[in-house]
Amino acid sequence: MSISTKTIVRVAHADVEMDTGFWRSIRHWHREDEKDVSWKTFDGDCGALLIGKDDSVIIEGNCSNGVSAPDGGVIHIHGNLTSKIEVGGHNEIIITGDVDRDAVIEASKFCDVFVGGRFCGELRSTGSTKVWVESDFTGIIRTGHPSTKVHIGGDYSGDITPLSEASLLYVTVAGFAPHASLTRIADCNYTEFKGSISRSDVAPGLYPTKESRKAKSLDRWCVENDGRT
Repeated sequence: MSISTKTIVRVAHADVEMDTGFWRSIRHWHREDEKDVSWKTFDGDCGALLIGKDDSVIIEGNCSNGVSAPDGGVIHIHGNLTSKIEVGGHNEIIITGDVDRDAVIEASKFCDVFVGGRFCGELRSTGSTKVWVESDFTGIIRTGHPSTKVHIGGDYSGDITPLSEASLLYVTVAGFAPHASLTRIADCNYTEFKGSISRSDVAPGLYPTKESRKAKSLDRWCVENDGRT
């Protein structure tokens, strides 16, 4: 199954919003008429893959047996991720479908992830990560150092906490996020936590309130619309 124009455009949009998070993928699609020998294609549900630093792979279907890219690379999955991906170095991961509940992404150094569906699994990072999810987020992100950026196109009902050191965290939610879930993030004592939330179960405004704000805290998130029913 080939990647749709709609998905390509959404990844290009995320690339701009995430400050060139997916530039290698965009270059590949934009210059598809040029010879590019570094890309290799595999069938869906293929065996486990080990790729090198300059390799780029396309899995035409679900990824059910795992991928390891210890020195970096580009991974495109034209389906769902139902297994484990282990990456190091500089990585781009494009998943057109869902990240399954049992799926895991383990990353070090720099990892940028685009998910075209729901994120129900877990991402654990020791380095910098940019995560763009088009739909709902019910999974887990264990953030690394020095920074993590997360965009959720649907509702947020998962968990974001530091893997070890709480550093910089920036979150946008285009759907609904419970106020309690945001205060749990703030309680992790990130060096800085900034959020933009479309709807929550509190009145529109800036949070935390003066009464609940910790001394010298740099945490701040805004709620645009009242999501209480």
